[in-house]
Amino acid sequence: MKDNLIHFKTKKESTKHLPDQEITLIREIRELLTEFHCNYPLVTKKAILLRIDQLTDELIFNKR
Repeated sequence: MKDNLIHFKTKKESTKHLPDQEITLIREIRELLTEFHCNYPLVTKKAILLRIDQLTDELIFNKR
């Protein structure tokens, strides 16, 4: 962890068994994580984290 950033390793996973809605949620979460690393004001970063949290909740509840 350098400069307080966590560098995630990309993992190739098969998306054949995932519904389209889940794939869309995962892609949006990944895009937001990329945006989070940009030099945005704190309020924007908090909004990004809130959206990631919402999408993660939606992804988890869809699995149940």
